Amino acid sequence: MKKYILAPLCSAFIVPGLGQIINQSLKKGLFILSVVFFLFVVGTMKLFFIIQSAIADANAGWFNTAPIGERLQGKDLTVLWLLLGLFALVWVYSILDAFWVGKELERQ
Repeated sequence: MKKYILAPLCSAFIVPGLGQIINQSLKKGLFILSVVFFLFVVGTMKLFFIIQSAIADANAGWFNTAPIGERLQGKDLTVLWLLLGLFALVWVYSILDAFWVGKELERQ
């Protein structure tokens, strides 16, 4: 399979940054992998703290009978949306860069 097809497919469906590694751009691929890992860890931690806060609100008193889903709706999810947007940008960049570099390598 041609590199300009294989690289973006790997970046899109397996792991962002893998296409850069296939295209022999090791530093760029490792940087993208580390950014994706960082965004995943930070997003997971933020989600954990939001859920923990909603559970703590439920245990605060016997008079709070709202289900956890309703309490989660009242939480500020701006940071999670920002992290998801950043991940989407890195993912799209990874796919496009892998395609362009792979196509350039095929021409040479």
